[in-house]
Amino acid sequence: MDYFNRAMEQAKQLQQIAADAAQKGIEQATPLIQQGVAKAQELQKTIVEQTPYLTAAAQEQANAALQHTSAFIASSKTVLDAGTQQAQQHLTIFADQAKKAADATLSAVQSATQKQTPPAPPPPPDPPVVS
Repeated sequence: MDYFNRAMEQAKQLQQIAADAAQKGIEQATPLIQQGVAKAQELQKTIVEQTPYLTAAAQEQANAALQHTSAFIASSKTVLDAGTQQAQQHLTIFADQAKKAADATLSAVQSATQKQTPPAPPPPPDPPVVS
């Protein structure tokens, strides 16, 4: 259960860092972007460590979270490489990828923590017809 709490906290922190960065100019956002990349890498590590222990459905969601964190990291590099004029547009993508990573992590955690409900028993056979 510690894994789930840690993954959720990392995802929330990643999303908050990205939202803060998106509201600042590129000069002020650069340290937040770097912090966001570090948080995304931390989240990826957490997910990768636990993925083998998840159900198939939860693994699918965890893979989606990994894809979004990878896209987040790639978009952060684009933001840092972009000029000041283009940076704001890229910061919006950066924040969007953080939200997607957080949402996918939440889905993976929810899927992994759902109790498996046993299938419903078959209906009883029809009673014999007496003529």
